[in-house]
Amino acid sequence: MYLGLLDVYIYVGTFSKNLSPALRMGYLVLPQALIERCRSLKWFHDLHTPSLNQMLLARFIEEGLMERHIRKMRKVYMKRREVLRRALNHKFGQSVKILGDSTGLHLIAEFKGGEFTKELIERLYQSNVKVYPVEHHTIQKGRHVNKVILGYGNLREEEIEEGVCRLRTIVQKH
Repeated sequence: MYLGLLDVYIYVGTFSKNLSPALRMGYLVLPQALIERCRSLKWFHDLHTPSLNQMLLARFIEEGLMERHIRKMRKVYMKRREVLRRALNHKFGQSVKILGDSTGLHLIAEFKGGEFTKELIERLYQSNVKVYPVEHHTIQKGRHVNKVILGYGNLREEEIEEGVCRLRTIVQKH
């Protein structure tokens, strides 16, 4: 955000990924000059964040439990990402290239010579395999028809392996 001649930085975040979307809480890191203005805007626009939730979250952070939780979950997600990466390489070999596999809760798989048509996506969904075509998120259409986003954040390792097996079976038939 730019105000006047001074650069002002505002950090905005949420606890949705670290804790739970159901918490419905976020945060602002503001320069001192904007705190009261934002507090009054918050008061005017939204009185729905329960005080008890805010106090519990503050204590969770102050006692170092949030940091411990993040470290633990980082290991869990790293393991799931590795399971997905290994399963894709095992089932698809050289015909798959994995992109963006170092962080986050998803990665992109590029399938050489493949095309994720509407029919293929529908067949995958019917088999309870959820993939998200990169093509749906691009400006220049037609350049990413062979790439899908694969999420793993809410899946157990066995579910990841089973999903890749189903993906392989359905892609082969297509």
